[in-house]
Amino acid sequence: MDYENVLMALKNGNVPEKGVKNLCIGREKEIDEFEKLLDKVNNKKAIVKFINGEFGAGKSFFLKVIEEMAYDKNFVVSWITLSNDVPFNKIDIVYKNIVKSLKCKTGTSLSHIIDRWITELKMMAFEQTSNPQKQNQLVQESIYDDLAETREHASAFAMAIESYNKLMNEEDYKTAEYAKAWLRGDSNIPYTEKRKFGVKGDVTKDNAIHFLEALSIFVKSIGYSGLVVLIDEAEFTMNLHTKKLRDVAYNYMRDIYDNCNLGKFENSLFVFAATPELFDNAQKGIPSYEALDDRLKDVLDTDLPDMRKPIFNLKGFEKEDLLDVAGKLLIMHEEVYKWNANDKINPVLNDIVEIHAENAGLTGGKVTPRTFIRSFVSLLDTVQQNQSYFKDSNEILNLFNDRESELNEENFNALDEFDDDW
Repeated sequence: MDYENVLMALKNGNVPEKGVKNLCIGREKEIDEFEKLLDKVNNKKAIVKFINGEFGAGKSFFLKVIEEMAYDKNFVVSWITLSNDVPFNKIDIVYKNIVKSLKCKTGTSLSHIIDRWITELKMMAFEQTSNPQKQNQLVQESIYDDLAETREHASAFAMAIESYNKLMNEEDYKTAEYAKAWLRGDSNIPYTEKRKFGVKGDVTKDNAIHFLEALSIFVKSIGYSGLVVLIDEAEFTMNLHTKKLRDVAYNYMRDIYDNCNLGKFENSLFVFAATPELFDNAQKGIPSYEALDDRLKDVLDTDLPDMRKPIFNLKGFEKEDLLDVAGKLLIMHEEVYKWNANDKINPVLNDIVEIHAENAGLTGGKVTPRTFIRSFVSLLDTVQQNQSYFKDSNEILNLFNDRESELNEENFNALDEFDDDW
């Protein structure tokens, strides 16, 4: 693992690209639950989950863990973040961004997924016969068979893929690219071109969910375990200007939730991550839309954890969790920068955690990993590069406290912008 890149990402407040599961301290039960959910999804189930966590509690971090687990289990994954450019009331735009963000263990994009599958079919045909015409026929038959279930959900989706292969064989690369662009939701394709690959119309708000269903069926039918869609910063929905727009967005969430439970989606996991306001705000949050709220709210009035509910709460860190994280970061930092932190950092590690807990209490917040990890990595960088300067442990503690204060102010300003990188 590239520890230096991990440390740099954490210091900047970003989620590292790889290796986050090892740093996901105190989330063992949640990780175990999602391992089980992914296994269920692999066996044709479709599931929707909502993650409720305070700003900086590690929602995006935990989504990254789910993403890593999904790749390991051979899922196709898409991660989108709701924003002005991707509002959930425009489900056709959401579909386009889901397809645009598709990744699997071997590469990125829907094009990669389709081309890799067809290449595998060609290799199988090549092993069966040396006759080029028979090879093409075998590939076409295999494509048709693999798309049987996809065709039942959205025949145009299957037709575009079949036509893409034929157009590539005919060396009509321009129209073949149009076929793939249409699958991605591109609405600027001339009618004459669409006729060549056998489709009409475009992906719209009326059919986008059907196309999403077809996509989930397609990826399973060509050998993947299923489709995982991670939707970050779902609280942005509260920023939509009118109740009508918010209701449209919440209704699409309800549609996806219902379609998963009704079996219209298969082999699919949708995970929405949001701050508590989305689940609590009666004016603009989910409680403002009864049809969705009734499906998600807990009928039991209890604070006891139940991760099988549609919504589960991502709890804040305990002090012991922070000590565990700090210990792992310390080992990584020593390995990358070839120094010994025993004399400078280890003696004050408990005090550092206490300072973070006190600061969190003073600002009315909870013990969250984001600020602590950013402050701690910054501290390690500074102390490692200036070891002769730090002769007194109080100097180290004061430096950590100052860095925490700076980051708390940054976080306070970011709350209004729903800018939660974790």
